[in-house]
Amino acid sequence: MKRKVVVGADPDPRKFAKPELSPKLEDRKLRRKLWGRKRAAYVVEGYFVCRRLRYNSQYLGVPEGSSAITSLAVSPDGIVYGATSGETVHVFAFNPNAPFDTVAPLAVLEGETDCRRSLVWEKDGSILCGTRATGTRPDGWEGGGLYRISGHPYYADAVQEWPRGLGQTEKLAVPVAGEGIAALVIDRLRNRLYGLSDKTSRFFLVDLATGSVDVRDEVDPLWHHSENLMIDPKGRVFGTAVGNALVRFDPESDRLEMLDRTVPSFPGRALYSRIDSWLWEPVAGVFYVGDREDGFLYTLDPETLETCLLGKPTDRLRIRALAASQDGRVFGMAGRPGDVCQMFVYEPATRQLRNLGIPLAAIEERHYGFEFDSAVAGPQGQIYFGESEWSSRLFIYFPAWPSPEPQTGDT
Repeated sequence: MKRKVVVGADPDPRKFAKPELSPKLEDRKLRRKLWGRKRAAYVVEGYFVCRRLRYNSQYLGVPEGSSAITSLAVSPDGIVYGATSGETVHVFAFNPNAPFDTVAPLAVLEGETDCRRSLVWEKDGSILCGTRATGTRPDGWEGGGLYRISGHPYYADAVQEWPRGLGQTEKLAVPVAGEGIAALVIDRLRNRLYGLSDKTSRFFLVDLATGSVDVRDEVDPLWHHSENLMIDPKGRVFGTAVGNALVRFDPESDRLEMLDRTVPSFPGRALYSRIDSWLWEPVAGVFYVGDREDGFLYTLDPETLETCLLGKPTDRLRIRALAASQDGRVFGMAGRPGDVCQMFVYEPATRQLRNLGIPLAAIEERHYGFEFDSAVAGPQGQIYFGESEWSSRLFIYFPAWPSPEPQTGDT
């Protein structure tokens, strides 16, 4: 006799049955010891606050659908600049200093929808940003634009209930016709801007004194490049090409070359790995790099070209944002789009790589942070993370200081 199978029925009736528990759990002391351990799903080491993308409650903020913070930069005096992606690109500034502690609008780039990894502080009162078009590109789109936005968003040392007003926006160029700008970095020693196109990986230079654009070769002729550029204090620019091969532009020789060195990846995964995020750590003199496909964290020494794999901080497959505290600890966000990001820390002193949990801000408002695409460290020790959701906030993280001792689990 054939067994009757009901479509949609669970074949295992024990799946939702209550499991049998040990009688020892009746001991209250044991329960307190087990459940008193710090296993919070949310970040409990240090704390978060968040800020809406508006000046105050009397003003409209960056509209939902255009508020995903996908680029961040910081000036030496601690003002944080951000650019969003979505229906329209908005550029803003956040001044953490008294008496401000608020977000002020700087520019609205009409007709532009995306600015990722392409915002740099140029000089006092001036920032540069590059745009791209994600998805279907509109008819007649000429390519991603390079913009200079000038102006001071705040009045000097005065308590005001209104922002100063939008800055002046100047479109400098469309570096590569028909392509967007995937990444920008600035060389302050030579007053240059280096960039990368998003489709064919064309490397370009911009002379900031004259505004001239010099488009060079492709970083990767097969277009399997990382949509990211890294720059060290000497002005050397790094990226990766097909097979995880390192690519370097040396400003002294004025040469772009593919090197015979590679960055870490799982066996058989070199074709897919990309640089997802990075930071320069001046004390150690190395880049910290987050991988896009496998979720690795590693270092790159620009002098020796040696890499050191530090590990995989979470089960997530991307490391989307990195920033370092003043004592050298590296904090990051890991998770693909659609995932719930998890925050982690790497402590160079102890070589520990720890998953800290899910970001949750309970100051200004209670807000859960699920996706992040940018990070930058402020001069006073705080770390800024740009949320990249339909309705986004600027998260400000204050690390625990000093680094806490490892938990023993006893209460």
